[in-house]
Amino acid sequence: MKRKKPQRRTDLDKATATPSAQPIAVVGMSCRFAGGADSPEALWRLLIGEVDAVADAPPAGRWPAGNYHDTERDAPGTTVSIAGAYLPDVELFDAEFFGITPREAADMDPQQRLALELSWEAFEDAGIRPDAVPDTGVYFANKFNDYRAVKLRRGPAATTPFTSTGDVEGIIANRVSYFLDFDGPSMTVNASCAGSLIAVHLACQALRAGESAVAVAGGVQLNLIPDTAIGLSKLGVLSPGGRSRAFDATADGYVRGEGGAVVVLKPLSAALRDGDRIYCTVLGSATNNNGHHHRGTASAGVGGHSMPASSAAGQEHLLRRACARAGVDPSTVDYVEAHGTGTAVGDRAELTALSAVYGAARRGGTALTVGSVKTNIGHTEAAAGMAGLLKVALALRHRQIPRSLHFDHAAADLDLAAAGVRVADTLLPWPEREGPVRAGVSAFGFGGSNAHVIVEEVPAAIADAPRTSVRGTSSDAELRYPERLIVLSARTEPALREQVRRLRDHLSSHPGITLDDLAHTLCRTRRPFAQRLSLVATTTAEVNSFLNEKLGDTAPIGSTETAGASQASALVVAAALRPGTVPRHRLLRAVGALFERGVDPDWSAVAPPGRVVSLPTYPFQRQRHWAIPAQTEPMRDDRSENTVVAGNSTYPARSHRRGLAALSDTVAKELAEVVGVTPDRIGRTRNFDQLGVGSVHAVELSSRLAARLGMTVPAALIWGHPTVELLTAELSSRLEATDHPAAPPATGARELPDSLEPALLARPPRTAADEEVLSIPELLALGRELLG
Repeated sequence: MKRKKPQRRTDLDKATATPSAQPIAVVGMSCRFAGGADSPEALWRLLIGEVDAVADAPPAGRWPAGNYHDTERDAPGTTVSIAGAYLPDVELFDAEFFGITPREAADMDPQQRLALELSWEAFEDAGIRPDAVPDTGVYFANKFNDYRAVKLRRGPAATTPFTSTGDVEGIIANRVSYFLDFDGPSMTVNASCAGSLIAVHLACQALRAGESAVAVAGGVQLNLIPDTAIGLSKLGVLSPGGRSRAFDATADGYVRGEGGAVVVLKPLSAALRDGDRIYCTVLGSATNNNGHHHRGTASAGVGGHSMPASSAAGQEHLLRRACARAGVDPSTVDYVEAHGTGTAVGDRAELTALSAVYGAARRGGTALTVGSVKTNIGHTEAAAGMAGLLKVALALRHRQIPRSLHFDHAAADLDLAAAGVRVADTLLPWPEREGPVRAGVSAFGFGGSNAHVIVEEVPAAIADAPRTSVRGTSSDAELRYPERLIVLSARTEPALREQVRRLRDHLSSHPGITLDDLAHTLCRTRRPFAQRLSLVATTTAEVNSFLNEKLGDTAPIGSTETAGASQASALVVAAALRPGTVPRHRLLRAVGALFERGVDPDWSAVAPPGRVVSLPTYPFQRQRHWAIPAQTEPMRDDRSENTVVAGNSTYPARSHRRGLAALSDTVAKELAEVVGVTPDRIGRTRNFDQLGVGSVHAVELSSRLAARLGMTVPAALIWGHPTVELLTAELSSRLEATDHPAAPPATGARELPDSLEPALLARPPRTAADEEVLSIPELLALGRELLG
């Protein structure tokens, strides 16, 4: 039966031609790509420096030992290219900062960990404290989960209480929502290589629909095993030459990259109201699927009947729909950050669509300029669209178009001049035009999903305007006095020292930062932590001098004399009771002293409003958290040497009251096993919450203690007594309240030395009739846990 030609795309284009309701502002960005591109500023340096961040092989130890490379595509177990743009040290993570136990961190997909760090950095870059915007939606993209295969090499030890949450892709977004306490929508998108740009599309839709006030969109990609590269090689998309030569006559496939990027989004009206710094605005976006596209593609002469093959027709419909939703004439778009993988079929399909929509609409002989960041950092797949968006945002800000590497000339059958398209084969100034500057960003997946975003610059008058709206206004006194309070903080002393070093180096390399903007960004937009430092300065040079002095001091950088707390309080009180009697510099020093002791003042009354400026983000203190091969882990026997066996049950050995310390050691040891640290790192009075203990840890700890003590230990008991000291006292009380006689040692059982003095009273397993009724605090704790 002859298939009827579909008309749905044309109808849908007409139905969706209404421009989007309002522009969406990009107010914060973060990234981590190969070549040291660990911030937007570093990414721009890489692009302008025309750096090729692709390495010829993975980092040492990344893949299991073996030879995975072969020039023959069909050779079993091999790939035509092992080159890639790899990140260093993907096994490192600051678990303590995010309140995650080392054991759980080692079971987490490192893409989850990367998403957490990038999200935090994006909010610091935006100058927005996450706790001030709970109504935030989170949208992330991923493609592969290589870490699952890494963990499976451990054998039976691969499955733990944290396997499920560590493996599931949807948790990537949920982790961010949980840690930052966001209650907006939270989802992970897997649309192959179009995923992160579709995440932006969904985030913008949610903001326009009022589903959240702020949105986070991002994508993460890590290439941890050879298997995925081998599969892509067999598919025929990897470059044997190990480079992405987008649109060049020698293009033979792409080279893989890894990393991630995040943007913070707000409706433009809200961003202007709140005085946010704005990188650019998203005018509109669209997403579609190519469908069963072989007829349209074949007629364009750029492909055949295959789902992974690109569709010029599908992309053309996408581009037209995005322009319609953005309400822009295609001729006003100067540059498109192309998908540009460097595959022969893909490049031809994309150029055909770009020519039909943008090239044909050009006026005055000016060609559309195209380029691809994949030529610098490889194809980061799930994060590729986000990499392109950051590149465009930075290019708009700097009014320059970076060179697209590895392009010499197009294939002979491609007439770029006739198509109205030019590849950015050198660093170009942004074309001069009347009206706002605009660009497009494309991302396509090998399942046929496509996305395109229309981006516009922020007028200079808005981008550089002083931020004096809801941030507060300056008082006459603040404007009259030159002194400003500068504060820094971190979770740990080493992190604070690194924060000081980074800020000193940044101020030295950015002399244009004003004292007002520095004070505003540090005081009013950064979340304070336990380790704190403050100073009062009248110039940024004084700040730099102070930071240098601190770095040269061998004492803990955040240490201060506690004796001055009462004096600082007295000064603040005097200033409140008798305005004008305390010199401003003394008052600011008093506020700084109180800040160092944990007081968070009303910063709107301390620091005058300024602009958010880019400063170094939090210096994560990363440690190795990685899957360990099973054969290197000691086998665990829950029947420890402190127990004796009677019949078919395991009983704790008899002890006396002087063995309370031994019971405490037992609790600490079991908790250390659950958390994944050595027992000496378990403080007896440290709250379990500070160790990252959650419901899963509590259930496992209660099970371990029940096995050791031969008694029921409800998980609610852990929450009701959240320190080793409190839990030990409660367990001891419950053990002593039991009148069961000690079980006789089994034949051959080893007697316990008196020096151990274990605090474990021998008793048989509890029956249902013996089950204890939970106390009111325990019931409340259990209820809170069950209700989330």
